[in-house]
Amino acid sequence: MISTEKSPKALSVNQIYCMDCLELLSQLPDSCISLILTDPPYGISYQNHFTSREYPVLAGDSGIDYRRFARESFRVLKDNSHAYFFTRFDCYPYHYQCLQQAGFAVKNCMVIEKGNIGGIGDLKGTYANNAEWLIFCQKGRRAFNHTTLLQNRAKAGSQFHKGRKPSEKYKTRFNSCWFGTEYPKATYNSGWQKQHNIYHPTIKNVEFLSWILKISSDPLELVFDGFIGSGSTAVAAIQTGRNYLGSELNPRYYHTALQRIKEVTDHEAVQSPRQDHAENDP
Repeated sequence: MISTEKSPKALSVNQIYCMDCLELLSQLPDSCISLILTDPPYGISYQNHFTSREYPVLAGDSGIDYRRFARESFRVLKDNSHAYFFTRFDCYPYHYQCLQQAGFAVKNCMVIEKGNIGGIGDLKGTYANNAEWLIFCQKGRRAFNHTTLLQNRAKAGSQFHKGRKPSEKYKTRFNSCWFGTEYPKATYNSGWQKQHNIYHPTIKNVEFLSWILKISSDPLELVFDGFIGSGSTAVAAIQTGRNYLGSELNPRYYHTALQRIKEVTDHEAVQSPRQDHAENDP
């Protein structure tokens, strides 16, 4: 079911709402979410002045109460679960501090290659921005799932150190920097957006989000994205057999997300009845 109401009367899974993330979080019970994967506003009021298609300033991008957001995120997340928060190099120290003070164990800052190269400010005197930053947190501790996403370069069964288990066919521990052809990009480029007629200044790549979901959640678990934008997290959840819940404040992007969710839901229904998308251990 897809909600088109601006305020929920009764919260349930597989819905997104056109409302403020903090308002939605306040209505959620404790420990109801299995994974958080979201890109909150950074408070930079970013606009792209250097492309043929300019986007309006994102709603909320003048800043949110990040300390409250961190506390509420920690409260609704289940014990022994993962959370991923997109950030920027200049916002990272503050976001790190807020998340840590809320109770999260901040484990890594992942750096993921973008599908496009961007730049703001001094285009001739600074480096182009070709990566997304992602703060990886845990509430308690949860081991990564065994997936078949990426093969180890060494042959399965290779023994590198005495006393250690032989290597497996597929990676069970991933690098914190995802660059190169073996990893999916964090975002779509402008060509993809034009081809699909889906426009958003920070649209995320569904394949990349699907990798995170497969690594850090199980089928039918509930994934939360309070800044769902054009709906990529919901699409990734549907395609990997997870449940989703989220919100988007901008009505235009909200309706784009609804349309994408409908299209992928209809496609999945035509392809086959709902199946358990469990990832078998290698």
